[in-house]
Amino acid sequence: MLKGYMRRILRVDLSEGTISEEFPDEQVLRDFLGGAGLATYYLLRETARGIDPLGSQNKLIFMTGPLTGTQSPSAGRYSVVAKSPLTNLWGQANSAGFWGKDFKRSGFDGVIFEGESEKPVYLLTEDGRAELKNAGDLWGLSTSETTKALKTRHSSKHNVACIGAGGENLVKYAAIMNDCDEEYFGRAAGRCGLGSVMGSKKLKAVVAHGKSEIPIAEPEEYRTEAKKRFDWVNQSILKMTLETYGTATMVDLCQVVGGLPTRNFQTGVFEGAESINGTAINDTILVKRKPCFACPIACGRVAEIPEGQFKGRGEGPEYESIGAFGSMCGVDDLEAITMAHFLCNEYGLDTISTGVSVAFVMECFEKGIMTKEDTGGIEFAFGDKNLIVDIVPVIAARKGFGDIMAEGTMRMAQRFGKGSEHFAMHVKGLELPAYDSRAAKITGLAYATAIRGGDHITAWIEGPAFLSMPFMIVDDADIGDPQQEIPEKSAILKDFEDAFQIFDAVGACKFMGIVMTAEDWAVLISKLMGMELSSSEFRKTGERIFNLEKIYNLREGATRKDDTLPPRLLREPLPEGPAKGQVVDLDPILESYYHFRGWDSHGRPTREKLSELGLEWAAEYLS
Repeated sequence: MLKGYMRRILRVDLSEGTISEEFPDEQVLRDFLGGAGLATYYLLRETARGIDPLGSQNKLIFMTGPLTGTQSPSAGRYSVVAKSPLTNLWGQANSAGFWGKDFKRSGFDGVIFEGESEKPVYLLTEDGRAELKNAGDLWGLSTSETTKALKTRHSSKHNVACIGAGGENLVKYAAIMNDCDEEYFGRAAGRCGLGSVMGSKKLKAVVAHGKSEIPIAEPEEYRTEAKKRFDWVNQSILKMTLETYGTATMVDLCQVVGGLPTRNFQTGVFEGAESINGTAINDTILVKRKPCFACPIACGRVAEIPEGQFKGRGEGPEYESIGAFGSMCGVDDLEAITMAHFLCNEYGLDTISTGVSVAFVMECFEKGIMTKEDTGGIEFAFGDKNLIVDIVPVIAARKGFGDIMAEGTMRMAQRFGKGSEHFAMHVKGLELPAYDSRAAKITGLAYATAIRGGDHITAWIEGPAFLSMPFMIVDDADIGDPQQEIPEKSAILKDFEDAFQIFDAVGACKFMGIVMTAEDWAVLISKLMGMELSSSEFRKTGERIFNLEKIYNLREGATRKDDTLPPRLLREPLPEGPAKGQVVDLDPILESYYHFRGWDSHGRPTREKLSELGLEWAAEYLS
C-alpha cells in the first residue's frame, strides 16, 4: 500500500447537503500522485463537455499531495482544480502557507465539491470528521474577517481557506485565500477565477484542524533525505537572494534585460523601477520575512505602511503584484502598490488579473477607445496611484464599471473592440504575468503552451531566462541567448513543464527545482511512498499529467489557434532598452515544441503518445 496519503477523499454534494468518502486505487495514484494531477483525473472523468463553469455541474476540487504536510522542504502546498470561468478551459490554482498541511492532518487528502448550496455554507474538517455548517453570517465578510470569525467560533489553531467579495460576486478572476490571520496575513490560490466557482456554489470557506500522522514508508530514511535537502537549500544562493529581497528581486532582473512590462507592455523598461524593487521594500515597509510551512527560504514579506492615506499592514507585495499594479500601470508609488495588493487579499482577487485589467483600461483611455462615459465617470490614466487602490473594491463589488472589469481583459476587448484586441495582454483569457517575452523568447512559448493560459508558473521557464543561477530540476536548463528563437531549445520548455507538474501533484514548492535534481526528488518520493521511482519515471509521470490537462482543454474546444500570444508581442517591437526591436516569432518554436511533445501539427497528442503514457483510455475525450 502506497504511503503519504490519509486514504480519504471527501465528496460533498452541496445541493443535497451530504458528505461521503472514497479513495482511488493504487494505479491511479501511481499515474497521477495527487494534487493537480489527481484532481484533473477526477475533473475530466466526472464533468461533461461544455458545462457552465459557474453552474452546478462544475466540480471544485481541493487536493493535497503525498508530500503535503511532511517535513520535506517547502512541502505545504495544495491545488484547486475546476473548469475556469475566466478561460472556459482547465483551471488550476495553487497555494502554500499552512492550510494544506492543516487540511491533510485533519484526516483527508482532498475534497470534491459538487452541485450548489441554496444558502451559504462552510465545510469543517477536524480530526477525521467532516461537517457542513451554516455560513449565512459570514457572507459579505472580507477574507480576514471571515478567518477571524471562524477562529473565534472554533479555535485559533483552526486554519481557513475562504473567499471574499470577489468570489461572492462571481468576479471572473476571484481568488481563494488561506492563512488570512494576523500572524501569516494570507496566501492565495489566485489564478483562473476559482474563487468565483466557490462563490457560485455558496461555499464560503473550508476550515481545517487536526493532528493526524501522515504515513511514511521509510520514516528514518525519509527524514534523513529531507534534512539533507533542507540543508542544501539553506546553503544556496537561492535562499540568500529570496530571503533578502523576496520575489521582488525580479524587478531588477527583468529591468536589466529590458523585459519589465511597463504601461501595459508598451515597453520593457520602467523609469520608476528602483522605487518599487526589493531594496525599496526593505528600506521602507518591510516588517519581517515570512516562511510557509517547512520552508527554509522565507521569501514571503510582511509589510506595514505606518501612516498616510495608504496606512495598513499585511502580506506582500510579491513581484507579480508589483509588476501588475506598478510598472504595468505606470505607478512608482510603493505604498499605493502595496495597498492595492492588501485589498486584493481582503476582497479575494488575483492581483495579476486585476492589475493587468486596470492597465488595459488605462491604455484604452490613452488611445481614445474608452472615455469617462463608458466608465461611469472614472478616468483611467497611467501613473494614477489613487486609482489602482480605489478601483479594487469597485471590481470586487461589481459596482458600475467594475461589473465590466470583473469579466477580465479578454471579454473587455471583445466588448469594446476598436483594435484593443492588439494590446489585450492575455493568453486563452488568462492575463499575463510580469515578464515581457520579447526580451526572453522562450517565455512567450511557455505562455502560449501553458494549459491554463497566460501563466508563468506552469514551467517557470522565466527562472533560467531571467535568473542568473543554474536550475537542477532538468538536465539541460541552458536556453542560450534569451533574445533568440532556437527551435531546438523548445525541448527545454517541455522538460520544465513535465518536471513542475510533479511539484503541483506532490505538494511541493517550485523554487526547490533550482537546488534539487529529478533524481533527488525521485529518491525523496520513493522513501515517502514506498515505491521505486526513477528520475525517468519522475519525468514521465509529469508528462502524463501535462497531457491529461491538455486533453481536457481539447475536449472543451481548444485548438492550435489558442496556443498563441497577444498580437503586441508578435508584431510590435520593443521601442527601447536592451531588447529594443525584438518581437516573438512564435510559429517555428511552436512547431518544434509540438514535435518534442509527440503531438501532431494541430497540437493534439497522437495515439502513440497516449499509449506511451498509459492514457489510451483518455482518447475517447478527443473524439
